[in-house]
Amino acid sequence: MSIQSKLSSARLILSRHGFGGIIVYLFRLIFWRVYNDNLSRIFLFVLDTPKPTPESIRAAEGHIFRFATIEDLQTLNKESIWGIGDKNILAFKKGDRCLLQLDGDILVGYTWLAASSLVEIMWGFHFNMPDDTAYNYKGFTAPAYRGKAFQPLRHLKLLEHIKTTGQRRLFGYVDQMNLDSLKGVRKSGYKKIGVLRCVRKREKVRFSLRVSKDLWSMEKRT
Repeated sequence: MSIQSKLSSARLILSRHGFGGIIVYLFRLIFWRVYNDNLSRIFLFVLDTPKPTPESIRAAEGHIFRFATIEDLQTLNKESIWGIGDKNILAFKKGDRCLLQLDGDILVGYTWLAASSLVEIMWGFHFNMPDDTAYNYKGFTAPAYRGKAFQPLRHLKLLEHIKTTGQRRLFGYVDQMNLDSLKGVRKSGYKKIGVLRCVRKREKVRFSLRVSKDLWSMEKRT
């Protein structure tokens, strides 16, 4: 990403997160990446107790939460506004699932659940989930329904839908520069459990992983 692109991102963050957000963004940009796209720091999160607000629960009365069919996704794929691309269709065919939130026939939003317990974070680094944990990714809320804090509610419904599998936690990761996603995971109740530092130099890649044993699962792989 060029310096001009970074400045454009900074202006967007200022409009969304105020001066506090821009200070965090610039601090991380200057003291970690130093304008170098070969450096990255990823925050790791786990969610076991979603925290939907009473207002979002009331606003979602009568809404339906169900897993999407291939027909649902193919219909959404026809309009770019929904953010469902060919890559998502392929992921669905490989076993990933998409939980839809519907207000009658209107799509309110969705969130995705990976089928595999092996998650690629970046640059070939893979994270192996415990049996009680599932990788959750790609949340979306339709523009007309934003501002109602529906994402935490979808996470709660997602855990309810998969509890019979023995999975009781959701795993997610966010680049430190993605303030929008960081705000979203914290509003949902995700807890930070670690940091992955990545350095790419010439033909070598070095990773450094730190995970908190107090918040990570002790579930053994069966």
